[in-house]
Amino acid sequence: MLYVCVSKNPPDFSEFRKQVEPYIAPHQPFRCKVAYEENIIEEANWKLVVENNRECYHCAGSHPELTYSLTAFAMPDDPRADGFFTELMPRKAKEWEKLSLPHKPVPGGEKFRCIRLPFINDALSMTIDGSLACRRLLGDFEEKDLGSARMFHVPGNWNHFGSDYILHANVTPLSPDRTLLTTKWLVHEDAVEGWDYDVEHLSRVWKATNDQDSTLAANNHLGTKSVGYEPGPYAESEFMLTDFTNWYASMMENYLDEELENA
Repeated sequence: MLYVCVSKNPPDFSEFRKQVEPYIAPHQPFRCKVAYEENIIEEANWKLVVENNRECYHCAGSHPELTYSLTAFAMPDDPRADGFFTELMPRKAKEWEKLSLPHKPVPGGEKFRCIRLPFINDALSMTIDGSLACRRLLGDFEEKDLGSARMFHVPGNWNHFGSDYILHANVTPLSPDRTLLTTKWLVHEDAVEGWDYDVEHLSRVWKATNDQDSTLAANNHLGTKSVGYEPGPYAESEFMLTDFTNWYASMMENYLDEELENA
């Protein structure tokens, strides 16, 4: 995974790498290949696309395929969590610690986030039935049930690192009301299509999720154009949305300050 900044004054990258690398390294993305790639145009402002990704309160009602395996709870101590999750999380954490896999949320502030969370329903992967998407596991893994290491970096890059495949998504603004979402599914470089993995089985869940989110983001975008629309605060529990918008507001403020100085 390559991160490039073309700014004359690029932000410090060392802290991000220090915090995130231990989570990503065991999955060995450098030994992966892109098994499938999808590009879709969403009829929405890019910030709405990112905000939709940063919360999962809509997941249960909008993403039946995804929520078979993925928990909606974003933190191990989420106060909204049910009894099942509060029992599952510490049990899986002990298993990951035995495998030397980090899992606790990293101190990424407003710029990035990384955490390992378990799957539900005894799922091994983010697939329609929870079965492995690829029989050839990533890196040197032998254990199949590793949940997923979730990683996000502003302004619009999110990833899931599982035992069998990596999901990478990237948002590119095209105009104030159109956004390109590029999604890539990565498997082990030696995995054989048709034997180790089937592209439809591998991509089905997130293709469906992307389509559903595209509709949600487009509807949200239309809503912002309504004469009755009024901006409002986020709920206190929507910390990932607050982090994102605080980062964006700070970036815009810094940009305006620089413009005034150079005027």
